Amino acid sequence: MPLVRRGGRIVSIATPIVPPLDAGVSATHMVARNDGADLRALVDLVDAGVLRVDIGASRPPAELADVHRLSQAGRIRGKVLIVP
Repeated sequence: MPLVRRGGRIVSIATPIVPPLDAGVSATHMVARNDGADLRALVDLVDAGVLRVDIGASRPPAELADVHRLSQAGRIRGKVLIVP
């Protein structure tokens, strides 16, 4: 079973991906940069209710290995906040 269906899009933040021509998918490589103005704009969108961040759980740093295992198993929904 393919991981991306025909017509889908692969977005990579690690390395550029070139899908096979017959796969019927497109690929984009994104690079993040630290920009205070961009971060402020995102905070404003969240504060205005335009952008929603799905927080699935909050866990202490001692449980980080467990969170990683759950993520690898596909059992994480939303973002997990690691909080002291």
